[in-house]
Amino acid sequence: MRRIVLYAIIGLMGVLGLEAQTIKNGSKWWDGMVLYTATIDEFGVVNMNGIWSHPGHFKFSLSPVEGDKHPYCLSADAPDAVLPVRGELGWDADYIRKDGMNFIAIRKPNGDICHILVLTPDNVENCTAQEEWAEQQPVSDILNSMLLNTTYLGRFTKPKLRLMRNEILARHGWNFQSQDLKDHFGKQSWYKPVANNNQIKLSVIEETNLQLIKSEEAVPEKDRIKSGLFKNLPARQAIAEDFPGGLADDGRGPEIIDGEEVYVVENEIQFLANLRSGRTVYIPDNVHLNLTRILENDTHFKNRPGRRWSSDASAIISKEPLVVSEDVFDGRQLTLVNFSGLTIKGGRNASIEVDPRYSFCFNFINCDHCQLINLIIGHTEGGNCSGGVIGVRGGQHNVVKDCDLYGCGTYGLELIETSDFGLMDSNIHNCTYGIMEMRSCMAIRFDRNDFFHNREFTLIEATGCEGVSFQDCRFYANDGDAPLFGLDNTFYMAGCMIYHPTENLGTIDMADQSGAKNWFSENPLDKNIMPRGIGPK
Repeated sequence: MRRIVLYAIIGLMGVLGLEAQTIKNGSKWWDGMVLYTATIDEFGVVNMNGIWSHPGHFKFSLSPVEGDKHPYCLSADAPDAVLPVRGELGWDADYIRKDGMNFIAIRKPNGDICHILVLTPDNVENCTAQEEWAEQQPVSDILNSMLLNTTYLGRFTKPKLRLMRNEILARHGWNFQSQDLKDHFGKQSWYKPVANNNQIKLSVIEETNLQLIKSEEAVPEKDRIKSGLFKNLPARQAIAEDFPGGLADDGRGPEIIDGEEVYVVENEIQFLANLRSGRTVYIPDNVHLNLTRILENDTHFKNRPGRRWSSDASAIISKEPLVVSEDVFDGRQLTLVNFSGLTIKGGRNASIEVDPRYSFCFNFINCDHCQLINLIIGHTEGGNCSGGVIGVRGGQHNVVKDCDLYGCGTYGLELIETSDFGLMDSNIHNCTYGIMEMRSCMAIRFDRNDFFHNREFTLIEATGCEGVSFQDCRFYANDGDAPLFGLDNTFYMAGCMIYHPTENLGTIDMADQSGAKNWFSENPLDKNIMPRGIGPK
């Protein structure tokens, strides 16, 4: 078993090493007890200055390492400095961004992660409150859903740590060799041992927590962090510098990008905190957000101003803008209610993803003048029956532009009782039921879009809609056995290219084709179809 565990750890080193990124100036990092702010000097050295709930300051540095698989190493301003993090001068450090997680991992010489610092938008008081919340949760509930830290682990005895570490594996059916572990987990109704441990795959959270716990077990008892030791210390007084962004929810304030005032977000918590009417939220280049990680944590919604934890967002009676975590069959979805003038924009390769197959990635209810621009949006796995990439119910003048909408159950778009909606310069592909479904809508326009690799029912379905138009759109590589059009009212179509069997064009006779000529081909997989730069830039 030791050999197999070693292989798993070596594999993790490779996986996490590939995710290394550059730490940004002014970013804040929480290690369970101390909140650090990063400042970058002219040589690229990351200087970390920390504060905590009591008087006193902490500092250490991360020096860049050229040509190494780990981009940083622990350093300090003196060779005999005592580091406030677990590690020694020269030990490797990575900035890992994977599956919605953003954290710095400090590694022992054997590659095991021994200390982490998580990127956060919060101040020290809020971070401490989150830590106190975690301590109140059943351990089994957070082993695979939350990154642990040395402060949290300091509460447990080493025998308990061993059981925690192995429970991560047991939850996946790890077949143990040690008899005491076999006996312990054999009493759990959920434990189903597998035949081959090599088939088990752990998430980034699980693998990181496994290594942290293993490292904690090796720490001498006198060196472990016991949070109770500090309970009698005086509280630290908050100062103005704790809130450098003034009234901004995450304390950072707006930035100016290409002459536009935007709120830059780099993780799910920052994203949620900055959703406001009349605001532009910007997701930088190559940043990937998985909203499921925050939507399933009720502490981010319950008893929070402007947020709701709901089983049915459409039943909420309110005129104020609300960010809602809404229940769906296999998880929760993000629903924005009563927003006006919100723009969510992405840089190059910026993406937003959700896990539940029956959810929408974005669901808008009674929103006006909102925009999604230059984003890759989709599901980790397609589904059936309900859900989609973007849902819009009510409201008017909403736009999706330069986006890639993919991999959903059931439709790329579901529009209900909305007006003046536009999809422009975007793709919809790999949807399980069809391209879009519209009900009781007015003035819906589709300009210069590509629709491809969608299945399996009527691909474009609309009932009770007026003023639907398709201009310069392409329909290709979709399920040829599925009817393409299923509209019960006249729609306008000009300058479009339709690669679909004639007998399955559906209600094409309802199309007003008086404008620019449309082009038709019987072959959905025509070899002359070439990319044309539609989607995110």
